[in-house]
Amino acid sequence: MYPRSELDTRIRRLKRWMGRRQVDISLIESWSNMLYLSGTAEASLLVVPLDGEPMLIARYAFGDEIAKERSPFHVEVIKPFYGISSKEISNPKAFDVVAEKFGKARRIAVDFLPSQDMIKELRRRFKRGRKSAAILDASKQLERMRIIKSDYEISLMKESASVAIEAFNSLEIKLGMTEREIANMLEFKMRELGADGPSFPTIVASGPNSFNAHHINTDRRVTEGDILLIDFGARYMGYCSDMTRTFFMGRPPDKFLSRYDAVLNAQLKALDYIRDGVPFEKPDIEARKVLKKAGLLEYYVHSLGHGVGIDIHEFLRLLVGKGGRLVRGMVVTDEPGIYIRGWGGIRIEDTVLVGKNHAIPLTESLDKDPDYFRR
Repeated sequence: MYPRSELDTRIRRLKRWMGRRQVDISLIESWSNMLYLSGTAEASLLVVPLDGEPMLIARYAFGDEIAKERSPFHVEVIKPFYGISSKEISNPKAFDVVAEKFGKARRIAVDFLPSQDMIKELRRRFKRGRKSAAILDASKQLERMRIIKSDYEISLMKESASVAIEAFNSLEIKLGMTEREIANMLEFKMRELGADGPSFPTIVASGPNSFNAHHINTDRRVTEGDILLIDFGARYMGYCSDMTRTFFMGRPPDKFLSRYDAVLNAQLKALDYIRDGVPFEKPDIEARKVLKKAGLLEYYVHSLGHGVGIDIHEFLRLLVGKGGRLVRGMVVTDEPGIYIRGWGGIRIEDTVLVGKNHAIPLTESLDKDPDYFRR
């Protein structure tokens, strides 16, 4: 369970925004925002009134007991009933509970604005005569809140990284193993060490498959002379880590080593610019300069990095042309890569905390030696 003080701080920040916007209640439906504010995602809806305590609405036997265990907030349980005929069906909805308890609300903030069916249903329940409650978008405010991590969140992300790295270091990858086998082994070990599971489906790309930046694992067997790219992370108490390492199975040829060094130098150069006050685009620009000098810029086909937290991809991208500045407490990835059709790919990635004067890599202890599996 998240500390009550941590959740109270987050709720207070949301309520300050609600007060400025004259919002009576906020309704939170997305699992990541619900987890951030309440400590659980096992509910249908989180209700945050401007005045009063937050409340979760959960379905009977579909997460209600888990919600009670993980969140300090009251859980209102709705129980569908199904009789032996269609006339006996009673299926209460979360919005019915909200309307019953907060029917006088005239300004409602939600994080599901794109869902027109839900908005239509909400407006129907809060209609008074010809007028319905005003619906505001809370998603951007929650995005702004979540982008700066608290000390508690950072501690969870450090543990996430530690679990993932320990799991990786326990692997014995051998020639003849399939991509699926390696991914399964790594994900099982992360769970065994205390992770909720992987941050995302583990990517194991061998040989020519390493050309695919977001490869889908296959039954291809790892052979001598393969490039082996592994992109993975653990989810620990809801928080993610994200890292990639690229190896060579056998003695690395000079072409691979020169290209590997270029990507590594690009990553390290970008790291120098991941600090408070630096424009979002600057680390990416600096990485591109290194790859351009090495004659590899045309093969760098994605952004340098993205935000990380409860979601594996959170707001902000480190990409040329993106406005905004890094702020102390943000957590981002630093992951330049090259992808050459017919040859393969190289990506090196770390999860990085933005510090006041310098970057603080959370995954730095994971070995970057491309010859790792020959030792």
